Amino acid sequence: MRMKKNNSALIIFLMTICVFLAGFSSCEEKAFKRAEKQNTITAYEQFLKKYPNGKFSWMAAQRIEWFSLEQAQDKNTIEAYEDYLRRFPEGNFRAMAIKELEFLVGVEVKKLTVEQMAQMRGLIKTDFGEIEIKFFPQKAPETCRNFIKLAKSHFYDGTQFHIVMADYLIQGGSPGGAPNGGPGYMIKAEFNDLPNVPGAVGMARGSHPDSAGSQFYICLAHIPERDRQYTVFAMVEKGLEVATEISHQNAPGPEAGADAYKPFKPVYIKTIEIR
Repeated sequence: MRMKKNNSALIIFLMTICVFLAGFSSCEEKAFKRAEKQNTITAYEQFLKKYPNGKFSWMAAQRIEWFSLEQAQDKNTIEAYEDYLRRFPEGNFRAMAIKELEFLVGVEVKKLTVEQMAQMRGLIKTDFGEIEIKFFPQKAPETCRNFIKLAKSHFYDGTQFHIVMADYLIQGGSPGGAPNGGPGYMIKAEFNDLPNVPGAVGMARGSHPDSAGSQFYICLAHIPERDRQYTVFAMVEKGLEVATEISHQNAPGPEAGADAYKPFKPVYIKTIEIR
């Protein structure tokens, strides 16, 4: 008899919970429809404030992001796209924003003189610290221009150093850490007399001389076989010890094929600031 009473109480309790959840869901749906009717960032933000983990929350968040991108597109300024990327660092439309930002930045970077680029510095921010590089546009003007454009477009944000060879070389700048990743285009080689000595920064490439894109390497030893075969365009001024520490991260080894020197634990480039 007591068991029947307990079962009845449990059933009543569960039914009450179901009714409550159904009512909650109904309230949430109505609130979302009201937000849809207004169809503004503010309306969706108010909805998310009330229902941060609701079944419509992902949809509201995505619409906020999309409308924010549209606002950046309407303004069509570098500042507007940078603001979008700051607000949505891992957003669904990040690639689109970077592409449009890259165009705007490219227009500005084209106007830079060799003298102006020579005064600039690139600050590579990583999980292990910062590496500051000095450009040599007198030797490789278009390579410097390309690197500066990609950095200012936030292309390198979140990419990895996907090749680490202890006390020899580190290489990064590929989206997703893919061995053949790049920006979707290739640049012409500017081979010069700058040697691949410790601290030298050069553009990685495939078998064709004009196949560099976004990937770059930092030498930690003299690599003479690369002299005049790869475009060296910069030199580490500060933080070579950071690059050295990165080079010592554990990787599978030669038997692992394409990922032989890819660290087990990803080493991320947070961003590259141009100063």
